[in-house]
Amino acid sequence: MKRVIYIIAIIWVGIAVVTSCDKNEGAYYPVPSAFSVTPQTVQSVSKDGGNVELVIAAGNLGWWVESSATWCKVSKKYGSGDGKVTLTIDKNNSGTSRKAEITVYPTFKQPSVLITINQQ
Repeated sequence: MKRVIYIIAIIWVGIAVVTSCDKNEGAYYPVPSAFSVTPQTVQSVSKDGGNVELVIAAGNLGWWVESSATWCKVSKKYGSGDGKVTLTIDKNNSGTSRKAEITVYPTFKQPSVLITINQQ
């Protein structure tokens, strides 16, 4: 008799465990924050060079920054949340104008932001 009660108890606990949990119940799927970069326009820099500061509003998103030109250096290539990145533009000794494209990529497959730097 004890053996029958023991088997029934094990079956009851097994059924309770299997039916009490749903794999998707309580699953957390993060909602991406709004993402913006200021300024978002074309920036003009003199031939003497200089700095341009980008202000990134990213909330819970990670991000990374790429420059298309070696003469336009990025102070911080990646980060998360809100932050600031300084672009250091070298002096232009070539005598011709040049252009660099800075792309800021957020995580969560959000659209990237493209900033163009024109230098005389």
